[in-house]
Amino acid sequence: MLFYSTLAALMLLAGLTVALALQNRDLLRIGEYREFLVRMIPAFTTAVFVAGLPFVLAQAEVARYGVVLLVYLSGAALLTVVAARAVAPEERRAGRAFRSGEYEKAADQYEEMIQTRPLPRYFSALAATRDATGDPHAALEAAEHAVKRDPRLGIAYYNRASALAALGENSRARSDLQKVFEVDAGRRLKQAAGDALETLERR
Repeated sequence: MLFYSTLAALMLLAGLTVALALQNRDLLRIGEYREFLVRMIPAFTTAVFVAGLPFVLAQAEVARYGVVLLVYLSGAALLTVVAARAVAPEERRAGRAFRSGEYEKAADQYEEMIQTRPLPRYFSALAATRDATGDPHAALEAAEHAVKRDPRLGIAYYNRASALAALGENSRARSDLQKVFEVDAGRRLKQAAGDALETLERR
């Protein structure tokens, strides 16, 4: 029972670590190692619980292993979520504002974040918000900063392509959308870039 419980916890930790590392790999590319480590706090929190699991189960009665394990892992999951929410709360607030359609509010928040931490992902997000507010010139400027700071950031090329298309520069927009497939971009972003390319081709 102890072996399988520990194995399950280790698998949970491995999955969380990989997910967080992939989500924040852009920080490693630009040398923001401290920022990367801070964002790995949820994985570190889970690691502490995994390390303590054998000790906790060793203190429990065999008949109560299941209950103890459930309570322990539930508590670990809850604290991991709390730790995750404690990392970069301003980034989550800006993201929520953008998703709810409060683009000006989101833009103000990203600009404020850029003043203290000029991360490429923030410039890219600012480009998306400015594009959404109908200001493609400001969007293009922000996207340019993002691409310059991290030439491998796929979302920055996508956002720059959107601004370029809004300005009628379709050729450059196509080039940026094609670039998305060559740099760091997830499946959804590549799908969105492909759809955008098809839309441009029909113009």
